[in-house]
Amino acid sequence: MAVRVPGGGTSGNGSPSNTGANASASGSETVSPITVGVVTSLSGALAEYGKEWQRGFEIGLQYATQGTDAVDGHKIQVIWKDDGTDPNRAVTAAKTLFQNDHINILAGGVNSASAIAIEPLAKRYQTVYVVGPAVADSITGEYYNKYIFKVSPNSFMEAKAAVLSIPNPHATVAQLAPNYSFGWDSVKAFKTLATQVGMKDVLDVYADPTATDFTPQLEKIIQQHPQYLFVTWAGAPGPWQSIQQMQLKQQGITVVTGIPNIAAIKALFQGFDGMRGFTTYYYSLPHNPINDYLIQQDKTQFHTVPDLFDPDGMAAAIAIVDGLNKTNGNPNGNTLSQAMSGMSFQGPKGTYTFRPQDHQALQNQYGVVLKTEPGVDYPVPTLTKVIPAQETVPPVLNGASQ
Repeated sequence: MAVRVPGGGTSGNGSPSNTGANASASGSETVSPITVGVVTSLSGALAEYGKEWQRGFEIGLQYATQGTDAVDGHKIQVIWKDDGTDPNRAVTAAKTLFQNDHINILAGGVNSASAIAIEPLAKRYQTVYVVGPAVADSITGEYYNKYIFKVSPNSFMEAKAAVLSIPNPHATVAQLAPNYSFGWDSVKAFKTLATQVGMKDVLDVYADPTATDFTPQLEKIIQQHPQYLFVTWAGAPGPWQSIQQMQLKQQGITVVTGIPNIAAIKALFQGFDGMRGFTTYYYSLPHNPINDYLIQQDKTQFHTVPDLFDPDGMAAAIAIVDGLNKTNGNPNGNTLSQAMSGMSFQGPKGTYTFRPQDHQALQNQYGVVLKTEPGVDYPVPTLTKVIPAQETVPPVLNGASQ
């Protein structure tokens, strides 16, 4: 897509402004493009997630605009920025998009820390920021402002799906998570939900996100003899090799986790057949025309199948276009935020709804078990049940709408 600077962004005196796509020249109205800036990870530890999201976003824009890349005559132009999975780079990239490219809408955020770091800029520039696939609860909680719309599930929703994937409601559980906001929020949410249904959380252990040896953490867990270990992790290599080497399964500890993307399943979960868990998406699980379109276009354009975060990117693009359709193509942050608040839209996982109180998108998730299938070189996430959006509704954590 071509890149062009539209009206809006920063006014001549340097103060933030977002005037919308309709610019007036000599008293006559002209149609200007709408520029969407995306800050995502195209390199670094979470690059695969960012690339999946990018594919999905491009396909979603095609789908939602019926191939025109336009809303109400306004061309939608996208500028991509790579944050290298580094929050500092993410902030720098977002500032460049606002100050130099004068974007109308912001999107992206693979790393929760990056998304959180960018949020104040969305408020400062009064610009809608569609966040994904970052999951930290605090994105729509402590750090929420009215311009934030989170299309991905949050840690609470994923934790509730994890709890629902454990068949014994009175089990003892331990947790292993990375030592930053994503892990902290996940552990807190899982502990709350597990204890509510009668489980006992016996130990929570954190590790450096870049660690390669998890022996000290796993030894602590083994000493507590939990029946289940819930592992929250994003990126490779993670704790999986250490889990196999220390033979947790043989010691009566069943591992439960969120099932990652296909590349990670291949790299990390060989030999984990029968492991239970949940997933926000696997391409064969949803059955609807939008997911069918995503599968077809991923195969045609990118010679692959949709992976874990393709649908998240697609849903973000659809949400932006649906919001712009409601405003007749006006991307002004206040106008667009009002239009999108409470909005339901159809995406590859079915119905998504931006809850009015915090703009968290409520959506379905999936209970799965990993199974070997002939001709597939990884254990396949096989559906045990669809977990409806209404079963994982998270609490509102931002106090009052801002």
